[in-house]
Amino acid sequence: MAPEYYRSAVRPSAAKQAVRKLGRLRRSGNGRLESLGHDFDRGHREYVERLPEGERLWLRTKPFSAPPSFELAACLRTFAHVVDQLGLGVRAQVLDVGCGPGWMSEYLARCGYWVTGVDISEDMVEIARSRVAAIPGQVGEGVEPIAEFHGMPVREMPWTDRFDAAVLYDTMHHFDDELETLRVIFRTLVPGGTIYIREGARPAPGSESEQALIEEMRRHETLESPFDPRYLLEVVRDAGFHDARRLLELDELVDVGDTRQPFRALTRFFRYRTGLGEINTVIGHKSLELETPSDSANFAGRIESLGPWDDSADSEEQLMWVEVTNQGRAFWPTAKAFPFPSGVVTVAPYTLDQAGERVELGRSMLPHSMSPGTSARVLVRVPNEAARDEVRIDLVREGLAWFSELGGQPLVVSPKD
Repeated sequence: MAPEYYRSAVRPSAAKQAVRKLGRLRRSGNGRLESLGHDFDRGHREYVERLPEGERLWLRTKPFSAPPSFELAACLRTFAHVVDQLGLGVRAQVLDVGCGPGWMSEYLARCGYWVTGVDISEDMVEIARSRVAAIPGQVGEGVEPIAEFHGMPVREMPWTDRFDAAVLYDTMHHFDDELETLRVIFRTLVPGGTIYIREGARPAPGSESEQALIEEMRRHETLESPFDPRYLLEVVRDAGFHDARRLLELDELVDVGDTRQPFRALTRFFRYRTGLGEINTVIGHKSLELETPSDSANFAGRIESLGPWDDSADSEEQLMWVEVTNQGRAFWPTAKAFPFPSGVVTVAPYTLDQAGERVELGRSMLPHSMSPGTSARVLVRVPNEAARDEVRIDLVREGLAWFSELGGQPLVVSPKD
């Protein structure tokens, strides 16, 4: 949204008059600010070409500018939250919805994710492509930045069960049919996939912030229709996402000598609990589809060694890279962290004791969810002592089945010399 949304100083009475005068609008109950009834799709497509050159430069440098703008801290903090909350590995597939000039896509690509950006504006898409193309070289050892961009309306996205996560930064307010948009995004996610939404909240009727949004819509003929926090959470759930919840940002430096600070934080917390606040941050998940039968047709895989055991830096473990291939018909959702939820797939090394029972050595997580026919590299770690014996490396559908119990063959690794 425009800076004026956050910093306007228009009298509330003027805002009320504007709302009444421009009231020929589409309504979404009480959940969103009304639109102005114009062709906002065209407004979004033509947005860049209507901007003065100084504002076009901002699109190419966002979130940085000289001098820094008020958005710098918000963008960088949000990006840190996105990476932390998604918890994805290298080459995880991330969808940047309404990617705009691609600053979020660029940063995600720098993390080694496979990024797909979608925006209705071809001009925005070209800026996003140029930003990623300008990344100098590798972003990690043997890891090149990968991003693809598509100029299309979000509801026309063709993908199904592809992305590990979808990120919507300051973009939901541009979509006129919020429920259908979220349903399309839901379809694009793999089982266990995550949606991360960060939005401004709907301002109070007649407020200065509301008038700023109305003026923004009149100026650019775009849709600037943010959500009531409770309504946004409700529509995310209606779209099929489970465990959907609102999160409160608390990033700030405080004076430890100011004893009023804890009470201010509590006040802010309870305001958000009651559906108030200026920012919407919502996270939800697509279910893991645990009803998929654990059988050899759905869950079959191959594990191949990519080299011998190698000493770790701390000399307490042996390391081995393996390539894992999904040879079944089902998606393999990945865990974000321990404890692993039921239904995710992990890589599980073990040895056998004298009775032939498994002695488990600790799981390794897949770097990302895997669709049928895809492969991924996984680093397996075992204690030095265990590597002196024969080690078997299997796949596990956590809480449900070991792949070897379904007829698969674990990788058998000879003892380290």
